Amino acid sequence: MLKNVKIIAVLLAGMTLSGAALAQTKVAVFNLQAAIMSTDAAKTKVNALKTSSEYSKLQSSAESIRSELQKMAEDAQKNSVTWSDEQKAEYQRKMNFKRSDFETTVKKLRAIEGQVGQEIQASMGPKAKSALDALIKEQKLDIVLDSNTAYFVSPSVDLTEAVVKRMNAAK
Repeated sequence: MLKNVKIIAVLLAGMTLSGAALAQTKVAVFNLQAAIMSTDAAKTKVNALKTSSEYSKLQSSAESIRSELQKMAEDAQKNSVTWSDEQKAEYQRKMNFKRSDFETTVKKLRAIEGQVGQEIQASMGPKAKSALDALIKEQKLDIVLDSNTAYFVSPSVDLTEAVVKRMNAAK
């Protein structure tokens, strides 16, 4: 019995001490990708991409193909009752080709966006790390977690906006 009381006392003391230690630990969260993509430089590059002729042509092509597909679907819905099985099969084949064209165009758009995103991440990553390191030192933080993995984050401990402000100021 005395042995159990000692064990319980030791466990309670350990929990109390670990709680005190945890209370002194300074924790913050940070979202690297959000910080980088929120900077003025990243926004400028994204806007330049969206106004580029290649991107604009692909985007208008995708919209045009989507519109054609929609018209074809509406036409099939209205008229397919009067079509023969061969006509239905031929029309379906044409729609499949159009759908494939649309998917290819969208993949090209996403590839261009991805490439620009990677370029932005690569060029701005070191600046974000530098700004984050400075904030960690200034605020004497013990732990910085990725905000995407946190269940709950109080805005007061999220460093993302502060890093964006430093990066924009550092130009």
